[in-house]
Amino acid sequence: MNAAVPLTTLALVTILAPALSAPSPRNTAVDVHAHMDHLMVAIRSLPAGIAEFERLTGVKAVVGGKHPGRGTENALVSLGNGSYLEIIAPQADAPQLFADYEPMRTLDRLTIFTWAVGVSDATAAAAALKAAGLSATPPQPGARVTPAGERLEWSTFSLADRSIAIAPFFIQWSSGTKHPSTTSPGGCALSSLTLRDPAIARLSAGLEALGVSGVTYAEGSSSIEAMLTCGSKTVTFRSR
Repeated sequence: MNAAVPLTTLALVTILAPALSAPSPRNTAVDVHAHMDHLMVAIRSLPAGIAEFERLTGVKAVVGGKHPGRGTENALVSLGNGSYLEIIAPQADAPQLFADYEPMRTLDRLTIFTWAVGVSDATAAAAALKAAGLSATPPQPGARVTPAGERLEWSTFSLADRSIAIAPFFIQWSSGTKHPSTTSPGGCALSSLTLRDPAIARLSAGLEALGVSGVTYAEGSSSIEAMLTCGSKTVTFRSR
């Protein structure tokens, strides 16, 4: 005959069971809801960039606005699925640019400058990256006003280790801000995004911890390559 199990023991097992079966914090990183937010292609003149993009794709980008304190301005095209392409260039009358953007002055054709991953929670995203071995910089606020007078606000952060040249920055859009993919002209879709870097294994581990999909990773010299399909046209943009 089996001995009876004390009620106190059964109660303890009942209390502990949910805790024992709960997933670890590291397994919940995908709850950050991260995705490819936008691709930044740079050129030395915004009108020239808009014209080149239309010639290549048949789609005319809409002017987005100017970035206060950075000396740049942009034009946008929606890529669908919560993503967009940003053509960015120095303002014609800007005496100087944000230091990282100075190389734009030398670009005579559309060139991938960087890209961004959108996150639903910047704090949780930074924690997930740290768990994957990648530290993040403190978040910085940003904003711009559209030609129609609408204000867009966001917060961004980057990887603290700047040695991975093709790493994205990370953006959380403020609640109430209309995402540019919903207000920009359509007609193009991102067919592929390929990243190459000597340290690609470290970067891919971090992005996969966030649940970023649709990216191809390869080891090699640092480069970013994006293929867009715009109706019957296909165009590939590359980093410098």
